[in-house]
Amino acid sequence: MVIGDSYGKVVKGYINPKTLSPAKEGVGMAVAVKRFYLSNDQALQEWLVDLEFLRHNSHPSLVKVIGYGSDLGMLFVVSEYFSNGSLEDHIYRESHPKALPWTTRLKISIGTAQCLAFLHSRKKAGLYSTFLTTSKILLDLEFNARVSYFGLKKLPSHDEGPHVSSNANEPQKFHYAPPEYIISGMSHMSGDVYSFGVILLEIVTGFGKQRIILAKRAIRNEKENIAEMIDPGLDNRYPHDEGMCMCEIIKHCLEENPQKRPSMQRVRLYIQYSMDNSGTLKPEG
Repeated sequence: MVIGDSYGKVVKGYINPKTLSPAKEGVGMAVAVKRFYLSNDQALQEWLVDLEFLRHNSHPSLVKVIGYGSDLGMLFVVSEYFSNGSLEDHIYRESHPKALPWTTRLKISIGTAQCLAFLHSRKKAGLYSTFLTTSKILLDLEFNARVSYFGLKKLPSHDEGPHVSSNANEPQKFHYAPPEYIISGMSHMSGDVYSFGVILLEIVTGFGKQRIILAKRAIRNEKENIAEMIDPGLDNRYPHDEGMCMCEIIKHCLEENPQKRPSMQRVRLYIQYSMDNSGTLKPEG
């Protein structure tokens, strides 16, 4: 059964959890099998480095890679399966017409921020993530967020240096890209913060791509208040202070200047303790 097509087809399958051999539906453990088309051997080697990193660096908010293999120019990745689908499905009501409660949105935001903060902390591995989207955030039965994409890239020798990304992202997802990438093709850890800010904007507003692009432009030009964009599907059922905190952090994550964006660790802490904050994000240092 095909269950998605981001970066290739995703098929639901079943395996024996002990032997990892194929199993019948209803007997084995459900898994997601994703296939990627590889352009050359270098692309394969890059993916293998990423997958090895994922296999040896587990995190509660990072989808677990169970196994992988390659054949005839294709890479097959077997990972956990999540029946609640992606955050994109729930935000845009594609298959789940009921609006997510505010507490669930906050829970998903915290889980995703924790995962990115974890990835950014692995400096010795020389890896960071890029172009996170709502379609790559999967949800378990309790709506815990699981980052499920294999877009990790090597950093140059200096951990904080920029990197020219070779990741061929889908054009329809380009609104997640930070301004510095659009201008120069240069990517950086702070670019993750920008992409996360776009995701937070989607979580808070429920806007689709076109409205998100317009909302980002209005926020940048200070022509519209984010608080006035909060999803009407919530029917005002959310703590006002928490809503203001989320709006504040969105603004900081979407800073045009990457040096002015907060770290993911700071973003994580800010969201997690938003109920105890005044709604003002103080500069780091």
